Amino acid sequence: MPIPPLTLGLRERQKAARRRAISDAATALFLERGFDAVTMAEVADAAGVSIKTIFNYFGSKEELFLDREAEMRALTIAAITGRPPGASITDGLLSLLVAHRVPSGGEGWEALDDPARLEGFRCFLTTWQDSTALRARHLLVQEQIAETLQETLGAELGLPADDVRIRAMSMMLVAVMHERHRTLAHAVMEGVSPAEIQRRVREIAVEAMGRVAAAFPDLDARRPPDP
Repeated sequence: MPIPPLTLGLRERQKAARRRAISDAATALFLERGFDAVTMAEVADAAGVSIKTIFNYFGSKEELFLDREAEMRALTIAAITGRPPGASITDGLLSLLVAHRVPSGGEGWEALDDPARLEGFRCFLTTWQDSTALRARHLLVQEQIAETLQETLGAELGLPADDVRIRAMSMMLVAVMHERHRTLAHAVMEGVSPAEIQRRVREIAVEAMGRVAAAFPDLDARRPPDP
Protein backbone atom coordinates (compact mmCIF):
# COMPACT_ATOMS: atom_id res chain seq x y z
CA MET A 1 0.00 0.00 0.00
CA PRO A 2 1.20 3.57 -0.53
CA ILE A 3 2.90 5.17 2.45
CA PRO A 4 0.52 7.59 4.21
CA PRO A 5 1.76 11.14 3.69
CA LEU A 6 2.02 11.83 7.41
CA THR A 7 4.68 9.12 7.79
CA LEU A 8 6.96 10.71 5.18
CA GLY A 9 9.82 12.96 6.15
CA LEU A 10 10.02 16.57 4.99
CA ARG A 11 12.30 15.77 2.04
CA GLU A 12 10.04 12.95 0.88
CA ARG A 13 6.96 15.15 1.17
CA GLN A 14 8.66 17.88 -0.88
CA LYS A 15 9.60 15.37 -3.58
CA ALA A 16 6.06 13.96 -3.65
CA ALA A 17 4.63 17.48 -3.92
CA ARG A 18 6.94 18.38 -6.80
CA ARG A 19 6.12 15.12 -8.60
CA ARG A 20 2.42 15.85 -8.25
CA ALA A 21 2.87 19.45 -9.45
CA ILE A 22 4.72 18.27 -12.57
CA SER A 23 2.07 15.62 -13.22
CA ASP A 24 -0.78 18.10 -12.78
CA ALA A 25 0.83 20.63 -15.13
CA ALA A 26 1.41 17.94 -17.75
CA THR A 27 -2.09 16.52 -17.45
CA ALA A 28 -3.66 19.96 -17.90
CA LEU A 29 -1.77 20.40 -21.18
CA PHE A 30 -2.58 16.88 -22.36
CA LEU A 31 -6.29 17.32 -21.73
CA GLU A 32 -6.36 20.71 -23.42
CA ARG A 33 -4.41 19.83 -26.57
CA GLY A 34 -4.15 16.06 -26.76
CA PHE A 35 -1.32 13.87 -25.52
CA ASP A 36 0.60 13.56 -28.77
CA ALA A 37 0.56 17.32 -29.49
CA VAL A 38 2.35 18.30 -26.26
CA THR A 39 6.16 18.28 -26.05
CA MET A 40 8.27 17.64 -22.99
CA ALA A 41 9.71 21.14 -23.33
CA GLU A 42 6.20 22.56 -23.04
CA VAL A 43 5.53 20.44 -19.96
CA ALA A 44 8.76 21.66 -18.38
CA ASP A 45 7.84 25.27 -19.11
CA ALA A 46 4.34 24.86 -17.65
CA ALA A 47 5.69 23.16 -14.52
CA GLY A 48 8.52 25.67 -14.09
CA VAL A 49 11.23 22.99 -14.11
CA SER A 50 13.83 21.64 -16.52
CA ILE A 51 13.30 18.62 -18.74
CA LYS A 52 16.06 16.89 -16.77
CA THR A 53 14.08 17.46 -13.56
CA ILE A 54 11.01 15.85 -15.12
CA PHE A 55 13.03 12.75 -15.95
CA ASN A 56 14.22 12.61 -12.35
CA TYR A 57 10.60 11.85 -11.44
CA PHE A 58 9.15 10.17 -14.55
CA GLY A 59 10.66 7.64 -16.89
CA SER A 60 8.78 8.76 -19.98
CA LYS A 61 6.17 11.13 -21.34
CA GLU A 62 3.61 8.30 -21.13
CA GLU A 63 4.37 7.86 -17.44
CA LEU A 64 3.51 11.53 -16.91
CA PHE A 65 -0.04 10.73 -17.99
CA LEU A 66 -0.35 7.25 -16.52
CA ASP A 67 1.47 8.18 -13.34
CA ARG A 68 -0.08 5.62 -10.99
CA GLU A 69 1.41 2.45 -12.42
CA ALA A 70 3.50 1.62 -9.36
CA GLU A 71 0.55 2.36 -7.08
CA MET A 72 -1.68 0.04 -9.11
CA ARG A 73 0.82 -2.80 -8.78
CA ALA A 74 1.16 -2.18 -5.05
CA LEU A 75 -2.60 -2.18 -4.50
CA THR A 76 -2.96 -5.35 -6.58
CA ILE A 77 -0.46 -7.11 -4.32
CA ALA A 78 -2.16 -5.75 -1.20
CA ALA A 79 -5.59 -6.93 -2.41
CA ILE A 80 -4.23 -10.48 -2.42
CA THR A 81 -1.85 -10.56 0.53
CA GLY A 82 -4.08 -8.37 2.73
CA ARG A 83 -7.40 -10.05 1.96
CA PRO A 84 -9.52 -10.83 5.04
CA PRO A 85 -9.36 -14.27 6.68
CA GLY A 86 -11.56 -16.68 4.76
CA ALA A 87 -11.43 -14.61 1.57
CA SER A 88 -10.04 -16.18 -1.60
CA ILE A 89 -7.53 -14.59 -3.95
CA THR A 90 -10.29 -13.69 -6.41
CA ASP A 91 -12.39 -12.30 -3.54
CA GLY A 92 -9.58 -9.92 -2.66
CA LEU A 93 -9.09 -8.69 -6.21
CA LEU A 94 -12.82 -8.40 -6.85
CA SER A 95 -13.19 -6.18 -3.80
CA LEU A 96 -10.51 -3.88 -5.21
CA LEU A 97 -12.24 -3.69 -8.59
CA VAL A 98 -15.79 -3.01 -7.39
CA ALA A 99 -15.16 -0.84 -4.33
CA HIS A 100 -13.26 1.87 -6.20
CA ARG A 101 -13.81 3.85 -9.37
CA VAL A 102 -10.04 4.07 -9.89
CA PRO A 103 -8.33 1.21 -8.04
CA SER A 104 -4.88 2.80 -8.43
CA GLY A 105 -5.94 5.80 -6.38
CA GLY A 106 -8.44 4.16 -4.08
CA GLU A 107 -10.98 6.73 -5.29
CA GLY A 108 -14.62 5.94 -4.67
CA TRP A 109 -17.59 6.09 -6.98
CA GLU A 110 -18.99 9.25 -5.37
CA ALA A 111 -16.77 11.39 -7.62
CA LEU A 112 -19.04 10.52 -10.55
CA ASP A 113 -21.92 12.31 -8.83
CA ASP A 114 -20.08 15.62 -9.28
CA PRO A 115 -20.74 16.79 -12.88
CA ALA A 116 -17.46 18.71 -13.06
CA ARG A 117 -15.38 15.76 -11.87
CA LEU A 118 -17.25 13.38 -14.15
CA GLU A 119 -16.57 15.63 -17.14
CA GLY A 120 -12.90 15.86 -16.17
CA PHE A 121 -12.71 12.06 -15.92
CA ARG A 122 -14.42 11.73 -19.33
CA CYS A 123 -11.88 14.12 -20.86
CA PHE A 124 -9.02 12.15 -19.29
CA LEU A 125 -10.30 8.84 -20.69
CA THR A 126 -10.94 10.35 -24.12
CA THR A 127 -7.40 11.75 -24.26
CA TRP A 128 -6.10 8.31 -23.29
CA GLN A 129 -8.20 6.56 -25.93
CA ASP A 130 -7.15 9.00 -28.66
CA SER A 131 -3.42 8.33 -28.20
CA THR A 132 -1.81 5.26 -29.76
CA ALA A 133 1.22 5.76 -27.52
CA LEU A 134 -0.87 5.72 -24.36
CA ARG A 135 -2.81 2.65 -25.46
CA ALA A 136 0.49 0.87 -26.15
CA ARG A 137 1.80 1.94 -22.74
CA HIS A 138 -1.30 0.50 -21.10
CA LEU A 139 -0.64 -2.87 -22.71
CA LEU A 140 2.91 -2.78 -21.37
CA VAL A 141 1.57 -2.01 -17.90
CA GLN A 142 -0.77 -5.00 -18.20
CA GLU A 143 2.25 -7.23 -18.86
CA GLN A 144 4.01 -5.80 -15.81
CA ILE A 145 0.96 -6.44 -13.65
CA ALA A 146 0.86 -10.02 -14.94
CA GLU A 147 4.46 -10.47 -13.78
CA THR A 148 3.56 -8.95 -10.41
CA LEU A 149 0.63 -11.35 -10.10
CA GLN A 150 2.82 -14.33 -10.95
CA GLU A 151 5.27 -13.45 -8.20
CA THR A 152 2.51 -12.74 -5.68
CA LEU A 153 0.49 -15.86 -6.45
CA GLY A 154 3.60 -18.00 -6.43
CA ALA A 155 4.53 -16.71 -2.97
CA GLU A 156 0.97 -17.20 -1.69
CA LEU A 157 0.69 -20.75 -3.02
CA GLY A 158 4.26 -21.96 -2.53
CA LEU A 159 4.79 -22.47 -6.26
CA PRO A 160 7.39 -21.10 -8.68
CA ALA A 161 6.28 -17.85 -10.28
CA ASP A 162 6.84 -19.38 -13.72
CA ASP A 163 4.67 -22.43 -12.98
CA VAL A 164 2.36 -22.82 -15.99
CA ARG A 165 -0.71 -22.82 -13.71
CA ILE A 166 0.38 -19.57 -12.05
CA ARG A 167 1.07 -17.99 -15.44
CA ALA A 168 -2.33 -19.02 -16.78
CA MET A 169 -4.23 -17.69 -13.77
CA SER A 170 -2.25 -14.45 -13.78
CA MET A 171 -3.03 -13.76 -17.43
CA MET A 172 -6.73 -14.42 -16.87
CA LEU A 173 -6.77 -12.05 -13.90
CA VAL A 174 -5.11 -9.37 -16.01
CA ALA A 175 -7.74 -9.94 -18.69
CA VAL A 176 -10.46 -9.32 -16.10
CA MET A 177 -8.78 -6.09 -14.98
CA HIS A 178 -8.34 -4.95 -18.58
CA GLU A 179 -11.96 -5.61 -19.51
CA ARG A 180 -13.09 -3.87 -16.34
CA HIS A 181 -11.11 -0.80 -17.45
CA ARG A 182 -12.58 -0.96 -20.98
CA THR A 183 -16.09 -1.23 -19.59
CA LEU A 184 -15.57 1.77 -17.33
CA ALA A 185 -14.03 3.88 -20.09
CA HIS A 186 -16.72 3.08 -22.65
CA ALA A 187 -19.53 3.77 -20.19
CA VAL A 188 -18.07 7.12 -19.12
CA MET A 189 -17.41 8.25 -22.69
CA GLU A 190 -20.87 7.07 -23.74
CA GLY A 191 -22.37 9.49 -21.23
CA VAL A 192 -24.58 7.11 -19.26
CA SER A 193 -25.58 7.89 -15.67
CA PRO A 194 -23.15 7.38 -12.76
CA ALA A 195 -25.36 4.57 -11.44
CA GLU A 196 -25.27 2.82 -14.83
CA ILE A 197 -21.50 3.22 -15.06
CA GLN A 198 -21.07 1.55 -11.68
CA ARG A 199 -23.59 -1.17 -12.54
CA ARG A 200 -21.78 -2.09 -15.76
CA VAL A 201 -18.40 -2.19 -14.10
CA ARG A 202 -19.63 -4.30 -11.21
CA GLU A 203 -21.44 -6.68 -13.58
CA ILE A 204 -18.37 -7.46 -15.69
CA ALA A 205 -16.04 -7.65 -12.69
CA VAL A 206 -18.27 -10.06 -10.75
CA GLU A 207 -19.01 -12.25 -13.77
CA ALA A 208 -15.43 -12.43 -15.05
CA MET A 209 -13.81 -12.91 -11.64
CA GLY A 210 -16.31 -15.64 -10.86
CA ARG A 211 -15.28 -17.42 -14.06
CA VAL A 212 -11.62 -17.24 -13.03
CA ALA A 213 -12.46 -18.65 -9.60
CA ALA A 214 -14.33 -21.52 -11.24
CA ALA A 215 -11.44 -22.21 -13.62
CA PHE A 216 -8.79 -22.36 -10.87
CA PRO A 217 -10.40 -23.87 -7.74
CA ASP A 218 -7.09 -25.48 -6.77
CA LEU A 219 -5.24 -22.14 -6.85
CA ASP A 220 -7.87 -19.71 -5.57
CA ALA A 221 -6.72 -20.11 -1.98
CA ARG A 222 -8.59 -18.70 0.95
CA ARG A 223 -6.60 -16.84 3.57
CA PRO A 224 -6.46 -18.85 6.80
CA PRO A 225 -7.90 -17.41 10.03
CA ASP A 226 -5.59 -15.22 12.06
CA PRO A 227 -3.95 -17.10 14.93
